[in-house]
Amino acid sequence: MIRLENITKIYNEKVDDTKALDDVSLKIEDGEFVAVMGASGSGKSTLLKIIGCMDTPTAGKYFLDDTEVTAASRSQVHKLRKEK
Repeated sequence: MIRLENITKIYNEKVDDTKALDDVSLKIEDGEFVAVMGASGSGKSTLLKIIGCMDTPTAGKYFLDDTEVTAASRSQVHKLRKEK
């Protein structure tokens, strides 16, 4: 199961912050199929990078099965990516 709780991702620009994700919550049960659709620049790739443990959110919590990925160490995240 994948569960996102209030995920926000902000990229720092030289002058302004760019909010790629703003308070996103999502739950995907085992066996479910999901399509991520939206306009260019709407945060699809950022969302998938966070779900794939290739990026971290600025705020919020991400759970993969029973593990809180956002609280895990780098080595734990690496192990999760390898096993899942």
